[in-house]
Amino acid sequence: MVTATAACRSATAPRTDSEFRTVKPRERDYPVKVSDFLVGVGFAVLAAVGLAVQSLAVRLGTRTHSISSVIGVMFAVNLLVLLPVAGISAYPDYNITPVSLGAFAVSGILGSLLARYCYFVGIARLGASRTEPLKALLPLFAVGAAVVVLDEQVTVTLLAGVVLLIAGGVAVTLESRDSPATPTGRQLWVSLAFPLTAALLLGIDPIFTKLGFAEGTSALVGVTIRVAAAAAGFGLYLLWQAVRGTRQDALSVNRWLIVASVANTVYLLAYFAALARTPVSVVTPVLGTSTLFVVGGAAMFLQDDEHVTARLIGATVLVVAGVVFVVQG
Repeated sequence: MVTATAACRSATAPRTDSEFRTVKPRERDYPVKVSDFLVGVGFAVLAAVGLAVQSLAVRLGTRTHSISSVIGVMFAVNLLVLLPVAGISAYPDYNITPVSLGAFAVSGILGSLLARYCYFVGIARLGASRTEPLKALLPLFAVGAAVVVLDEQVTVTLLAGVVLLIAGGVAVTLESRDSPATPTGRQLWVSLAFPLTAALLLGIDPIFTKLGFAEGTSALVGVTIRVAAAAAGFGLYLLWQAVRGTRQDALSVNRWLIVASVANTVYLLAYFAALARTPVSVVTPVLGTSTLFVVGGAAMFLQDDEHVTARLIGATVLVVAGVVFVVQG
């Protein structure tokens, strides 16, 4: 019987977006060359840094700009890069079928729009250093679905990873409750619900992404469809708000929104390049270090806003260790 880890390992990579980390590519039938391996690890590290820079820049950007502005600018930069890159690299055989088109569109709405919105709201309310470890709990939902719905086996290593993830999540929650940098009372629990909802959505969307890749569509084309569908959904939301007459903040740009958008796009391309050269079982733990980069960056550059504590650092280490155990279990 296939283990729960094997079934959902593709969903366990800790990401702000699920564009590439949600689906496990076909494993190579031949040994990976050492040079390719090292280059792949380098791309994975670059992807992790990209995610961390994105989170910290979003924190700074939301000081003066709305979540809608952050999301709108990010979609624009994503598509400005992804459309020509995918269009040229996959030409002339894009291998898009009605099933893959629909599957990637649904996964994009779940992972690239709704999860992204919840994640960014969490950053604005709790700070990047507390939101990132909670969002990284997405393996819990992926593993839970595999065990409950698919009746798959639980290994000792997998169980140890789940325990570490739960312990890390509880530790972040308790630390947030005692921190002067976060809301209090009911507002705290509402704020905590946003990154946890992002983790839930990021744990579910691989179901649809797998359907798309099963049709033979390439990863780069698939992620471009995902982002395009999510951007279209965001555009429809803005149109609906305008029709209702709801007053909206004007979509505007500052340097931190550009930095966050470029960093997110770098993550997408670097992660794709890493998976093309290195097994997912290596890439995923390396990518998990983005959580450590976020907390470390917040401690160095955003201490006044984030109030990073030793308890938070310890909780982050538990979460990262849990992700590694789940992926390797």
